[in-house]
Amino acid sequence: MIRSAALAALLASTTLSSAAMAQNPVPAAMPAEAPGGFATSDATDPYLWLEEIDGERAMAWVNEHNERSLGILRGDPRYEGLHQQALEIVQSRDRIPAPGFNHDGTIDNFWQDATHVRGIWRTTTLNSYRDAEPRWETILDFDALAAAEGKNWVYKGATCLPPEENRCLVSLSDGGKDAVTVREFDRATRTFVDGGFVLPESKGGATWVDADTLLVSRDFGPGTLTSSGYPMIVKVLKRGQSLDQATTVFTGQPTDVSVGGFVLRDADGVVQATLINRGVSFY
Repeated sequence: MIRSAALAALLASTTLSSAAMAQNPVPAAMPAEAPGGFATSDATDPYLWLEEIDGERAMAWVNEHNERSLGILRGDPRYEGLHQQALEIVQSRDRIPAPGFNHDGTIDNFWQDATHVRGIWRTTTLNSYRDAEPRWETILDFDALAAAEGKNWVYKGATCLPPEENRCLVSLSDGGKDAVTVREFDRATRTFVDGGFVLPESKGGATWVDADTLLVSRDFGPGTLTSSGYPMIVKVLKRGQSLDQATTVFTGQPTDVSVGGFVLRDADGVVQATLINRGVSFY
């Protein structure tokens, strides 16, 4: 992690309040290794086309092997029984609702069951949470949202701005993919903010700096992603700006895995440091 001087200067005027691959048989004679140890052509690696993350041939290969694996699993006589046992576990209503603690002493929870397949974001008081049957209030119903908008929404989390934690960035995935759409949500009114922050579908992240400022790492267009398909650029986005108006504060290398920005806050929600994370590998 490094602190970006450009980012610090930009924010100085702002009050910082806040497919796994299936194994193929090894050929009898492996191709000669390319100079430097990296495959650069079919002559040095007959599977080089698998490096094309969204390549048509690569995706066809993935789908073929997924179908083959699923067929084997479903063909096992134990499959249906194990499948039903797994469903009973994940849909059980007597499991412990994992608590998320808020500054005002309330408890939030994301819950899924047979009735709420996509899930609900809900809240209760600490005293109510201690009861055998807590009295939950729904903040956002993702089944209802998907039906209303005609989308296959899958909830991917929410980041709320300290210390009040009323303004939140809700991440929604269309079908469960890694790429998400980010939308500003008012937790107090339990509605999406009209004219608020909206980030189009992309891999990457978004972090609150203050009520009108975000650090974003997204797909900003050609040349802004790493060879792994993740963001290579971090920008500062002000309220009212479009993504192409955001200011670049850090650019990684195409060979990096990904880059991102985040802030460190104290117990009162005050920003103590603004940081850039450059992932040069998956480890």
